[in-house]
Amino acid sequence: MIITRFAPSPTGHLHLGNLRSCFLNWIFAKKNKGKFILRFDDTDKERSKDEYVTSINSDLQWLKIDYQETFFQSKRVDRYDELFDKLIEKNLVYPCFESNEELEIKKKLQLKAGKPPIYDRQSLNLSKEEIEKKIINGEKPYWRFKLSQKKISWTDLVKGSTEVDLSSQSDPVLRRADGSYLYHFPSVVDDIDMNISHIIRGEDHLSNSAVHSEIFQSLGSNTPSFGHNPLMLNEDGTKISKRNLDSISINQFRSKGYTINSILSYMYSVGLNSDFDFQKIVDNDFNDFELSKISKNLPKLDIQKIDFFQKNSLRLLTNTSLNDEFPELSQLKITNNEWELIRDNIDNYEDIGGYLDIIRRNKIENKPSKEFIDILVKNSEKIKNMNFDEYIDFLSDPNLNLTKKEIFTNTRYFLTGNNNGPSVKDLFIFFGVEGIEKIINEFKTF
Repeated sequence: MIITRFAPSPTGHLHLGNLRSCFLNWIFAKKNKGKFILRFDDTDKERSKDEYVTSINSDLQWLKIDYQETFFQSKRVDRYDELFDKLIEKNLVYPCFESNEELEIKKKLQLKAGKPPIYDRQSLNLSKEEIEKKIINGEKPYWRFKLSQKKISWTDLVKGSTEVDLSSQSDPVLRRADGSYLYHFPSVVDDIDMNISHIIRGEDHLSNSAVHSEIFQSLGSNTPSFGHNPLMLNEDGTKISKRNLDSISINQFRSKGYTINSILSYMYSVGLNSDFDFQKIVDNDFNDFELSKISKNLPKLDIQKIDFFQKNSLRLLTNTSLNDEFPELSQLKITNNEWELIRDNIDNYEDIGGYLDIIRRNKIENKPSKEFIDILVKNSEKIKNMNFDEYIDFLSDPNLNLTKKEIFTNTRYFLTGNNNGPSVKDLFIFFGVEGIEKIINEFKTF
């Protein structure tokens, strides 16, 4: 069975960058009738916040990205300790005692000598007696995993043939001196215990995946299949930084009235080499999805594309689905006729209230000319029973001395009092005999 996972750190809100990997894992599992797991990497006690756990859960539920199980790494420390002891027994990890300052000095000396800043494995030379003496003297070791320094290769689900040379990597620190774990070890242990079959994540994890491959093997487990999607860049081609994450958070898009389908459609379309079919997102149809179709190039953030999907998504909503998507709009009591009239004019969420004000005559900014009103009032009995074409023909009589532009502009002002709005013909039909008669009566005192 295919099992994938999304493992965010609850140190911030969900945003377009990390949602990308979440989305790919989700639809890959969905397409293959597999299982999708949400796992919170919350071992960093200082930075992990319950409010972000709540926020991430809320955003995923809003997006209807369903997950079958939820795990918290902070609740699994005993399991990590148990398996870490086995690595110690196998001599696959080793204790180190350098301070951060000492490590920084080593790094600077290596760079100055033109060498890559790789840990020199000096602690491997410590004898058992030397280690015991340091511990007796109150020095607490941190622990590194001993890499094979071989080349690790695999067929990546996105990138194809991939190779990472571990000789260019420092032996990774798995456990800090205070006994807490860094990212690598809990991630691998969880993937083993949860039977994760496929790991799809950003290509910044390529070297991590090679390291994890060896940790999987050291724990007697098969390595899952890896897929590394290109990282999303800012619109100007720069890296997305922590400073601008709030501006692309899902929370921000929700607060601005973006639809679920506009966000999911954008996620699906990012880096897609083939034509994108918006209707497939609407229908929740991912059968054509293939990781191998994802472009190897770094995609740029494209808010205009999200806005394009937003416009299409809004215009596909029925009055019922509009209220389902935006429950707060139910207080506006939008009728089916009103929504049908304004729907094809809507580009964004803010337009909805604006167009409602126009067709409900709540935004009177312009009035028709007095001459035009005199004609309508004088001929009200005839006009109120005319269809639109008859109405235009009547007002086009040369004796009335009105241009086509004057007819349409003054009719728009007469019906809505506004420069903008749906077509004059659609407005005329919408107001109907009773509505037009009512408006004419309002203008009789004009």
